[in-house]
Amino acid sequence: MVNFESGPSGANAHRPNSASPAPIPPALFVSEADGVRATELTRGPWAHQVMHGGAICGLLGWAVEREQRRGGINQVCSRLTVEILSGMPMATYEVVATTVKAGKRTALVDAEVRAAPSEGSASSGHGHGRMVARATSQWLTPTIPTGAASSDDRSLPPIPAERADPGANPDIDYPRPGFNADAVDFRFVGGSTEEPGPGRTWLRLDYPLVAGEETSPLCRVATVADLGAAVGWDFSPSGGAYINTDVTLQLLRVPAGEWFYFDAATVVAPQGLAGTHTAISDRHGLLGWVLQSQLEAPAEIGFPGGMNAARQAAS
Repeated sequence: MVNFESGPSGANAHRPNSASPAPIPPALFVSEADGVRATELTRGPWAHQVMHGGAICGLLGWAVEREQRRGGINQVCSRLTVEILSGMPMATYEVVATTVKAGKRTALVDAEVRAAPSEGSASSGHGHGRMVARATSQWLTPTIPTGAASSDDRSLPPIPAERADPGANPDIDYPRPGFNADAVDFRFVGGSTEEPGPGRTWLRLDYPLVAGEETSPLCRVATVADLGAAVGWDFSPSGGAYINTDVTLQLLRVPAGEWFYFDAATVVAPQGLAGTHTAISDRHGLLGWVLQSQLEAPAEIGFPGGMNAARQAAS
């Protein structure tokens, strides 16, 4: 039996023991007149002013879902693929979504995140900023629209009572506030974000994706999907770190609840490449999978605090 009575999420959630040096924003993003502004909760561990891939996935999931809903067809997102084209600093971005196909049984929706045109640029208006991330998504019409998810009888461990605190490790330089240490509630069953090898954890998004809006089931799971690589990471054969350039989320149904169980592992291949596979469950059982392509990270954006810190944490 899975215990889901682990306390409230959001602003009233239990905070980790380590002190955060700055007030925590109310959401990962704030809508503004000229786009969507990223807050400190989007910061990733690779560079403290650059957004975490999870926040980017959530933003693109939000964009494709809003566009798909305009069609008025009750469809389920079966696949969301995100490609991050460059590092994205905390800034204001334009988000554009387009319906590629609007069929009764299947639909395809794409989305792009564009940086604001540089100051002094002749470009103006929508769609002229440099594209920094994009997504494709597929939506399917259920053959039994009113069918409710039922348990698949998978044996899942209970949610541990203690919340993990990635920011507490003095050898690893996580930004505070930031995505890993503050925006997500980790409850590890095996492994941790500081240990190499397969990992298993319950986790949930602790804050709204967009301020003033209720976060949808799709956006909740899309925002945490990139964390498969953090839960199941491993060293490369040369002793370096891997970094992923994409995230593919495949769903069997609409997610239920706010807690997700990740069972993640990285498989190393020749020529410095790797792949992370994550099975995702919720309280009804298997929900879907995440696939992430990996390549060895350049030394200048290696593990937060350096690979020596990672090895010390793993020993």
